[in-house]
Amino acid sequence: MTTLFYLLGYLAVAAFVVLSCIKISGYLQASPLHVRWELYPVPHEGKKAAYGGSFMENTEWWKQGRHVEHLCDILGIFKEVLLLEATFKHNNKLWFRTYPFHFGMYMLMGGTIILTITVLCGMLGASEIWTGMNMGGVVAFIHNVINAIVMIGAFGILGGGIALICRRRSDQGLKNYTTAEHYLNIGVFVLFAFFTLVAWAVNPDYAVLAGTFIHNLLTGNFEAIESVSFVISMLCGFFVLLWIPLSNMQHLLFKYFMYHDIRWGDTPTAQSPKNQAIIPELLKKQVTWAAPHIAGDGTPKSWLDIATSKSTTQK
Repeated sequence: MTTLFYLLGYLAVAAFVVLSCIKISGYLQASPLHVRWELYPVPHEGKKAAYGGSFMENTEWWKQGRHVEHLCDILGIFKEVLLLEATFKHNNKLWFRTYPFHFGMYMLMGGTIILTITVLCGMLGASEIWTGMNMGGVVAFIHNVINAIVMIGAFGILGGGIALICRRRSDQGLKNYTTAEHYLNIGVFVLFAFFTLVAWAVNPDYAVLAGTFIHNLLTGNFEAIESVSFVISMLCGFFVLLWIPLSNMQHLLFKYFMYHDIRWGDTPTAQSPKNQAIIPELLKKQVTWAAPHIAGDGTPKSWLDIATSKSTTQK
């Protein structure tokens, strides 16, 4: 059973990486050329973003070189991912429920990264920092930080997840569009957070347990973990890793594309050789819409035919 436990850990990590790559690759290959939103401000406009301006306000902008503030784009992504800025501005009541949930996930992910780096440093001879023996100085500090991160992260996911479920049940607007899958997606994280919190509470040093487990994974040492609560929490964690790319929770994989590629993608066609190559092929695609305002009568026509036809709609 111990070997199976570690094999499930390897499988969960591998499945997450492979499925995530498949999802992202599929998006990049299948997504069409997006219709311009024309929504401003856009962060990469730099100073113009402060008042909702854009490069198009410049006289004869199409004749001028364009300067894009990539650093502002990066800061904009970080503010949205780490702070959920848009949710705070436009749906404050939801933000107070969803932010603890997301913050808890960020804490556990960050703690895992910190602990993995710590274990790797130990494997390279820096210190025996994946065990509870002879800890002191920086090593003890890291363990204390990890223990605090796990507690805060688990509480955040647990409390935020329960609040989100209650919000979906009480808010009529959300309730109308909530399916069983939405409850399942949040419930999976709530269950994982609950067992993680139990493991943190009943074990003397959660960081030592987690560090030992990561060390065993990296070295192929299938040593038994004595804590049943920790094993259960890890099994839930394995399932969460597998579940993310298979459910609508996969939105965390596409945050960059949703903003940078769609919401903030405002490169003019005249300045984009890539789009210039795509558009002629897209114009050949067939549509069978039947509506006078798009010059469609139900017979197959290409987008080029529709774009160059006159609408029969009377004004």
